[in-house]
Amino acid sequence: WQQKVPYPHTRCLGHVEVTECVGDGSIIRIAGFWEHNKGCKKATLERIPAIPLHEHVYEVALEQLENGASLTGIQEKNQQMYDAKLYCGMKTWNPQTANTRYLLLPSDNVTLYRKLNCRTLNLDTTILPEYNIDSWMDPKSRDHNAALAEAVFHYSARTDVNERFKICISTKEMDDAAYKYAHHSQLIFDGTFGVCSSRLLLFIAMAVDEDRKGVPIALFLFSAPTGNRATQAGYNTEILRELLSYWKEHLVRKYGTFEPYTCITDTDTKERGALVQVWPKIILLICRF
Repeated sequence: WQQKVPYPHTRCLGHVEVTECVGDGSIIRIAGFWEHNKGCKKATLERIPAIPLHEHVYEVALEQLENGASLTGIQEKNQQMYDAKLYCGMKTWNPQTANTRYLLLPSDNVTLYRKLNCRTLNLDTTILPEYNIDSWMDPKSRDHNAALAEAVFHYSARTDVNERFKICISTKEMDDAAYKYAHHSQLIFDGTFGVCSSRLLLFIAMAVDEDRKGVPIALFLFSAPTGNRATQAGYNTEILRELLSYWKEHLVRKYGTFEPYTCITDTDTKERGALVQVWPKIILLICRF
């Protein structure tokens, strides 16, 4: 059931492009190449196109996934409902002539999880992740995510080859914890790499609460420079200073002031240099591990 083109490739340029107006569906443009080559005209169907899965099967499976069911459980219920003809349209369904099917196949798993991401997270995994993020952040987009946008104190899309993608996150609870536990107290700052398949770097600011537990108070996520081969080498003092300055300004606007007295880092001179530039009086300590 792997996707295969039903007709052979003949290098034919024949095609038609029809552009419709969003809303009323009126056609505003027709373009294309109208002639087919001889091979295309003689081509015959070589492979039977894949038969699509009925939408009711997806609906039942998605409800199971949302309730925590495993793929094995989904497949078992699918077989039971298939045998009992419980899916919509099965009473009159003829497998010999119908252009739909009801049994789940392993190749349906990708579509199933794509639908789940779209349904529960408003995440379209068929497009690049940066487009999803930009849609969530854009107030004019129909996919605007107000809760996420409220938690982001700085966002910069990568619109040019020399630019970086940057997004800095701090929820209301994280802001309150930052002022309560790190202002006139101790900050912890470090970076981690390899957080996803893209060349992204994540730096985390933390504080210690009254129970001596670490509390994340800000997340700084940004892309490595274009052409950078090693993700862990894709940052410098300037980018860290920039993002830390945005964080400081965000908290100062909210609380009037924000100044940690000390900060624990590793021996990374780039981190330490950025911290001193943002808070000149800060005392830098080196971690023991």
